[in-house]
Amino acid sequence: MRALIKDKTEVAVRNIEQPKVQSADDVVIRIALAGLCRTDVFMADGLINGNETVTLGHEFAGTIEDAGTEAAGFAKGDRVTVMPVIPCGQCGFCNAGAKDSCQNTTMLGINHDGAFAEYIRVPANTVYKLPENVSFKHGAYSEPVAAALSVMKADISPAQRGFIYGNNRFAKLIQRIMRAYGFENVTIHDPQTEKLEDNTYDFAIETLATAQAMAEILRAVRPQGRIIIRSRKHEPVGICFDMAVKKEVTMQAVNYGPFDEAIALMADGRIQVDDLLGDVHELESFAAVFAASKTSETSKVFFKPGTEPEVE
Repeated sequence: MRALIKDKTEVAVRNIEQPKVQSADDVVIRIALAGLCRTDVFMADGLINGNETVTLGHEFAGTIEDAGTEAAGFAKGDRVTVMPVIPCGQCGFCNAGAKDSCQNTTMLGINHDGAFAEYIRVPANTVYKLPENVSFKHGAYSEPVAAALSVMKADISPAQRGFIYGNNRFAKLIQRIMRAYGFENVTIHDPQTEKLEDNTYDFAIETLATAQAMAEILRAVRPQGRIIIRSRKHEPVGICFDMAVKKEVTMQAVNYGPFDEAIALMADGRIQVDDLLGDVHELESFAAVFAASKTSETSKVFFKPGTEPEVE
């Protein structure tokens, strides 16, 4: 099969062996569409530690091709998407049924072969069926929706006033999800064109992790306000401890919301995301697509790894 591979410092489309079921709980999926994320670009550029050689990509949807004997509930042709972060299954949190708290997770496209390929093998417990009214493009967008949905874990209420720092696609997605849960008094702040009022907001949601952004956020939240951390920046970001302590702010980091709820938000029409979804590209166009993603994130772009026509 064709796959977009990072091999040490080289990134290229190669022909590799198609994955097959190896364990009883394996599922092999034929990929219809796979979305491009900044994480994929960081991995390609060597900014994230992972396997020396790995197929990139982790946001995708497709159809079941094969399933192991213990992959109950899945049949060939089922339309599915996948949660790409895989708990270890062995730590105390996993054994206690709290896999979302596992600190030994691995990820598709980093530690395991990912989705920029015609087929992928994943554990059955990461696979979610797609409702018939959820397209493959929407299905491949489930992971960003689940990531944005995590803000609903924060200790905030619809009665409070808040802002989302960063005028980007992810900020727009967060705002739409929050409105679906009754948060009407939440605005998007564009740091390029607007100035925040100091000591005003009950909470802030960060989508742009820089020292400057954190300084502006700290000034804008009220004393005893809350700052919600969302970015997955791998390098440290400085904050002014003196201001944080003086204001007695709470910083709360959030990871993912429930994957099935993310799918349901789109299936039920509680959020609309069509305007956030962009063009579909062939794998061979990866260099230009990766380069463009570094300067513009107005819409999510996708790869179609297979050669057959896209099926809704």
